[in-house]
Amino acid sequence: MVSTIDLMDFVHELRCDFFERAAKLGWKAFTKDRGVSMHSFRDIFLHLAYVEEQHVTEFCENRATPWMYEVMNIPRDRYLSIAEVRKRLKEVEAMGNARFKKWNTPKELSKPAVWVASRKYPLRLTRDAALAQCLTEHLLHLGEVEAMLWQMDVEPPNTFWIFRRVLHGRWPPPRAALISGAREWARRHPVEPKRPRRRKAK
Repeated sequence: MVSTIDLMDFVHELRCDFFERAAKLGWKAFTKDRGVSMHSFRDIFLHLAYVEEQHVTEFCENRATPWMYEVMNIPRDRYLSIAEVRKRLKEVEAMGNARFKKWNTPKELSKPAVWVASRKYPLRLTRDAALAQCLTEHLLHLGEVEAMLWQMDVEPPNTFWIFRRVLHGRWPPPRAALISGAREWARRHPVEPKRPRRRKAK
């Protein structure tokens, strides 16, 4: 069975891979305002770091703490290099992982937690539900990062759960992963030719 802890581990892996792909573009491209929710690659990744910190250190500990100011107001006097942003992400990941090891049981995930909606409504929920909100927030913003990379003709990391957690990066799938009669199934359901991706005009 897949738990929210498993999904947060998956999100950590995706966040790291997307960060490294964006980091290769260089600091100028990494910090350019691209008209998305948090403006730039830098600010999206730092936003996600603050979001995770708020969830794992406050909400999932059942503390109705107001959202950190930095969640929506990314500091301009810190994280002034790709290395500093990477360090911040690794610190938050370690912070989360230390708790996830203790929380990865139905009993722990069902414990009371809180989530502050619209900055003024502290909601009662479970730790599991609070983590679910944290990971869906990640998927939303990593989707933005993926779109930004596509717009720059940069191939984004593979985001398929099946590819990463079921096939463990093996492609094409090994025979052991296929259903009985897979060859006959493929013969009856031929794959349509893949349409070429449209490139943006120069």
